[in-house]
Amino acid sequence: MVISSSRILFFSLLLLSPLMVVSHFWPIFTYRHIYIRNDLGNGTLLKIHCKGQHKDLGIQKLNYKEEFKFQFTPNFWYLSLFFCSLTWDHKSHLLTAFDESRDAHFCKDLIWSVNKDQACSFNCDTQKYDHCDHNY
Repeated sequence: MVISSSRILFFSLLLLSPLMVVSHFWPIFTYRHIYIRNDLGNGTLLKIHCKGQHKDLGIQKLNYKEEFKFQFTPNFWYLSLFFCSLTWDHKSHLLTAFDESRDAHFCKDLIWSVNKDQACSFNCDTQKYDHCDHNY
């Protein structure tokens, strides 16, 4: 019995397609880690209150150079979203700590540096804090 090359190609693609789908959606099956670090300056206390759709992470108080870490498994439908209220010196700012539509294929761990001018996360590609939240 002889199998044509077109059938071999067809069955090979049929076997590989589930692997391609799983590899594309693999990030939704792993934990994502979010770090928020106080880089406001020595003596400035940072208060953080982060919330997701169904999760309130409570209020955290960070001294200079301290960080708050949380983790979660992204939503299957790419709807994961975490906002954090940042307060220091009686001023409040809103940080979009994780937005699935923005961060789905960015670094697995988002490491935020909060300073008085902006909040930026570490960019794995450039190795710099240049991925900034422009709503800050």
